[in-house]
Amino acid sequence: MYYWLSDALQGPSTVITANRRLARVLREEYAQQQLRAGKSAWQSPAIHAWQDWLDTQLLGAADQASLPTRINAHQSQLLWERCLRKEVGDSATGLTGLVRLARDAWQRLADWQITIREVARSAESHDQRLFAAAAGRYLGVLKREHWVDDAGLAALIDELIQAGRVASRSRITLVGFDRERPVVTSILAVLADNGCDVSTAPASDTAADIVLQCFDHPDGEMRAAGAWAREQLEEAPDRTIAIISGNLDQQAERKTRLVREGLVPGWQYAPASVAQSVNVSYGRKLVDYPAVAIALLLLRWHVRDLTASDVGQLLRSSLLSSSSTGGRSRLELRLRKLPDRNWSPAMLSAALQGREQDTDAAEWLGLVASITKRRRDLKRSASPAAWAVIIDDILKSSRWPGTEPLSSHDFQLLNRWRELLNDLARLDLVSPSMNLETAIRQLQLMASDTVFQPESEGKALQLIGPLEASGAQFDAIWISGLTAANWPPPGNPSPLLSRRLQRQAGMPDAEPSDTLAYAEGLLMRLGGAASQVVCSYALTEDDAEQTPTDLLQPFGVLAQTPGPDPGWHAAALSNVINTAIVADRVPPIAPEERIAGGAGTIQRQLSEPIAAFVVGRLGVRNLQPQASGLPAPLRGNIVHDALHHLYVDTPACQEIEAWSDEEMSARIDRSLDAAFARHERNADTVLTELFRLERRRLSALLRRFVDLDYARGEFAIAAVEHEVAFAESGVGLSLRVDRIDRLPDGTLAILDYKTGASKKFLQGDGQPKEIQLIAYACAIEEVVSAVALVNIDMREMSFDGAGRGYTDEAAWPDALESWKQLVRSTCADMSRGDVRMNGVQVVKDARPINLLSRYTELRRDA
Repeated sequence: MYYWLSDALQGPSTVITANRRLARVLREEYAQQQLRAGKSAWQSPAIHAWQDWLDTQLLGAADQASLPTRINAHQSQLLWERCLRKEVGDSATGLTGLVRLARDAWQRLADWQITIREVARSAESHDQRLFAAAAGRYLGVLKREHWVDDAGLAALIDELIQAGRVASRSRITLVGFDRERPVVTSILAVLADNGCDVSTAPASDTAADIVLQCFDHPDGEMRAAGAWAREQLEEAPDRTIAIISGNLDQQAERKTRLVREGLVPGWQYAPASVAQSVNVSYGRKLVDYPAVAIALLLLRWHVRDLTASDVGQLLRSSLLSSSSTGGRSRLELRLRKLPDRNWSPAMLSAALQGREQDTDAAEWLGLVASITKRRRDLKRSASPAAWAVIIDDILKSSRWPGTEPLSSHDFQLLNRWRELLNDLARLDLVSPSMNLETAIRQLQLMASDTVFQPESEGKALQLIGPLEASGAQFDAIWISGLTAANWPPPGNPSPLLSRRLQRQAGMPDAEPSDTLAYAEGLLMRLGGAASQVVCSYALTEDDAEQTPTDLLQPFGVLAQTPGPDPGWHAAALSNVINTAIVADRVPPIAPEERIAGGAGTIQRQLSEPIAAFVVGRLGVRNLQPQASGLPAPLRGNIVHDALHHLYVDTPACQEIEAWSDEEMSARIDRSLDAAFARHERNADTVLTELFRLERRRLSALLRRFVDLDYARGEFAIAAVEHEVAFAESGVGLSLRVDRIDRLPDGTLAILDYKTGASKKFLQGDGQPKEIQLIAYACAIEEVVSAVALVNIDMREMSFDGAGRGYTDEAAWPDALESWKQLVRSTCADMSRGDVRMNGVQVVKDARPINLLSRYTELRRDA
């Protein structure tokens, strides 16, 4: 391969490629050719990507002092944003996307040597006229400040070559240039006029062996491509193998995983070097790497309050402070119980301080305190370079990116981040002063525009896009996704330039015929890039039937053969490994073992024993999502707290009835003050308003409840929020009873408040739906005459129970005793280690502990 390369670099010669990837490949190939020739040392070859070659010409130009100052892509982006904002106004949104479109249009204008005057004259829409005005403003700034950007560099080099200020080499070879751009043609013509030998690298011969395969699904297609590559490498490990696939900018990670599944089945438990055996041409946006995302989130907290969800990410992350997260995880569980709001560091410190004593939690709260201090002491304005230093200091003091040893990829990512901070500092040229919020926003935009791909030693297989493969040569390639829907790929004309202007200038994709012709040529070149080529497509994609593209016709009649999908390695593994069932019994409850979950654990033992074990003995909790507004559990807790404070002095029904309207209003207000106090302490403006509305609702609700309560008969409140110890058959639980009333005969009625949908205590067969109240009755040594659920809701307010006032009083003692016996037998089952599974429950109910119970898996295999 590349047999022409050594000759092309003889003497003062240069090879110029269309992209940096191809330049890197050619440098490596040149080194291999020198080694094969028996050389141990050689001069570094002049192999450059086009944009890098332009930079070298600028650096080598005569009279450097007179040259314009070079601005980089990030400086250009900030300048474009400023010029566009002048046209659309400061209140405009979505400016980031408009900046990207404007920079793309500006690059096309430079490549096709079109003036702003032509753009303005041909503008047909408001957006096109807006762009023309902003581009004129942008060009004016460049001229006034004597700057040149990436787009204008080629025109500058053209002028310098014509003026004789750039010394060109005697020979230049171009590789991988699929589209002819006027600015490139102009430079090459000037070089040729100056005596430079300009040529194009010879194309490889058309492949003799082309096969077309089809697959049921795109996933199977990519797995099969990986399996094919494995076969090729097993035959000849030194082969250069490539898989060509589109949309890598959006699906690189997913497609890499599928290819790896076919290339190295079982790669998940292989060394890390095996996972790196697929070399992907397209990396990820820097902002998508967790370490960078966490850094930016932490920085934003220095200038803006964060939602509970964002704070939760910082709490869970091991990339800040200590790598231990046990105490911090418990802080997050506490945070999830609080209503969502925009949290300032000071508010969060007040809400969580003293909740956890673990070292990692204390360190994290110390970090939050330092953010509070910095927010108070920050300068109003500084240069981007000064902010870059401050940002670096902030991250270092936060022990970012964690305390664990860094891998090679981590080091590369950290170095790329530092380069980004250097780019932020260079914004001094176009913006001498800004506040920290603007600096962080610019850093976020820069990270969003920066694609990072860590270098990897694994190069057994290359997964690249069609454009990146241009000019490259391989021993064998697999071209995937060749459906009529995907090839030719959709055109991408600029929406900011009139279509008429683009057609006249012959710009890319100005006409469907141009898009078609370019796709045909690209596919033909890919087909000739190796001696063995496999073309493939999926029969269905997104539930739509697919056919092969007509662009394959120039290759001749291809035998369309169905290809086998190697499938998932884990699925194949399960069919060949003998499963051994291990008798792993749950140990009985130990004498000093405490069971969590209260009376709910007994209820779980009745409905699904394994859930009682997981929650009560293992202490597993279902992680609730952070709710917006006032979540139902919080509203329920506030009602419970308000009722507790309303009846904390345990009045009798006659005393309650004697309350005047003024006294009742005052008591309700005081109870609501006490119930809301801890929640309102750190509330922001929105949450304060929600609490105000909820307080008004609860004031009316409590008044209705009091009227219903004292009218139901004679009683005296004996206790509220009463704690009682439960012990039965070795099961020890700590219970809290909402309310206990003493009836005129001295017996007790146990009440439990329910603030959600209305509930009934008894089922149709006369048995209790829930055993909670009966567990309370077991724990209380006095005689219980009644138990009841108290439904407190704006839709319905009622008492529903069993015993005196609810059911046949004569049958009550026997019923209560039978239910108590049910509690005892249930506790005995739990104590013995009963962890049976409820096989008739619906999947939704089993999902919270499905990872441990494997309910859906066992149900499927049954």
